[in-house]
This record gives sequence, structure tokens and C-alpha cells, in this order.
Amino acid sequence: MKQEREASENVLLLDGGNALFGNRLAQETQGRVIVEAMNLLGYDALVLGDQDFRLGLNVLRQRMEEAEFPILSANVVIAETDQLLAAPYVIEEIGDHKAAIIGLTNQEAVNAAGGAIVVRNPLEALQDYMAQVSEEADVIIVLSRLGTVVDMQIAGEVQGIDLIVGGYSRDVLDPPLWDEPSSIVIAQVGYQGRWIGVVRLELDSQGAVAGHEGQVVVLDDEFADDPEMRAFLDQYK
Repeated sequence: MKQEREASENVLLLDGGNALFGNRLAQETQGRVIVEAMNLLGYDALVLGDQDFRLGLNVLRQRMEEAEFPILSANVVIAETDQLLAAPYVIEEIGDHKAAIIGLTNQEAVNAAGGAIVVRNPLEALQDYMAQVSEEADVIIVLSRLGTVVDMQIAGEVQGIDLIVGGYSRDVLDPPLWDEPSSIVIAQVGYQGRWIGVVRLELDSQGAVAGHEGQVVVLDDEFADDPEMRAFLDQYK
């Protein structure tokens, strides 16, 4: 990420969900180590995934408060109150333009949360916010925990989206898919932090996407440990 930020002036770092509940260290710290690491990395947004709800709502709320970046979901509501658990979207500055990032969570989150939440139909929830975010932003990004098949369905049914950054189905899309009828780019890069996807969008003066390119980078031994991240992780040995 340091290399990308040195090479490009406007960079967004996004995660497609299921980040907080995972390996032994994440479970031992109830996701705190993940949030702290993501803070250090300078994330811009994370969408809630089903496994994140295994922390329980109280702990999950604590992790959301500790995050220095928005944790999103436009379709998860608390069962008792029918109120959204998280912010549905965030607006980010990218140069002279604004990008809206909308989060969508998968249905399996209901079981992981023990019925404490309701997961609304993601397409209906997305449509509810499209008009609003279209007035606030030039670029619209969907951060999806729904899988590639549903992401393609969204691309075919919802107008105005520029990019879908997905998760759940563990696909490594290299290069990203391009839905030609809608001109929507669909990216997904596997699981467990083994890859990072890079999508470059070219914007015209009005903020419309005039071109794109993308690739998947394998996070192998060619990348040396970052000293700051290594020092952070060594605290937990």
C-alpha cells in the first residue's frame, strides 16, 4: 500500500468483508488486532460480512467504534429496533471528485448473529440509496459481500454504479470483469489476504469513468515485511 500511495495520488483501500473474525489471533483479541492493523494500513472502508457477526453485536459495535474507517452495511438492521446497525455508505474525496461507497452484507449474517439482525434484500436496499448518493458523488462504488453471481446481477439491474468490489465467493478475477452493457467493473481477489486487487479508474472532467484497468497482485515472499506492521504484530507474540 505504501508503494501504491507513492505511485498514485488518489487511492482508496477497501475490504469485501469477513475481516474481523478469522485466525487464532483475531479470535483471541475478538477482532481488535484486525481493526488496529487496518487502522495502521489506512483503510477507507470495510463492509460487514457474515463471519464478523460471530463476535456478537456488543463486541462488533466496540470494534466499529475503534475503527478509524467506516464499517458499512446498507442492508443490515437490528431486529429489535429495525434500525441500521452501520452506516449505509460513505463519501470519499478523490482529487476533484467524490466517490460514494455503499456496503452490502450477505444473508448468512442472520445465522451468525443468532437472529439479532435482519438482512434486507441487497438489491432493494441498494436501490433505496442510489438516487441519494448519485446527488452526492460522481463515482459510485458498491462494496459487496454477495459473491460474483449476485454482483453480476446487480450490474445488470442497477444503473449508475461504476465499480463493484466483491467478496464471499472467493473468486480471483484477474483482470476484473467488465459488464459491457452497463460499463460496470467487477473486482474480487480471493480470500485470507493472499492477493490484493488493483483497479485504476480514469475519470473525465465530469467524474464519469472514461477507462479502467486492473490486476491481481500475489502477496508472496517478493514483498518484504513492512517494518511498522512487523513491529505492531510482534506485540502479540
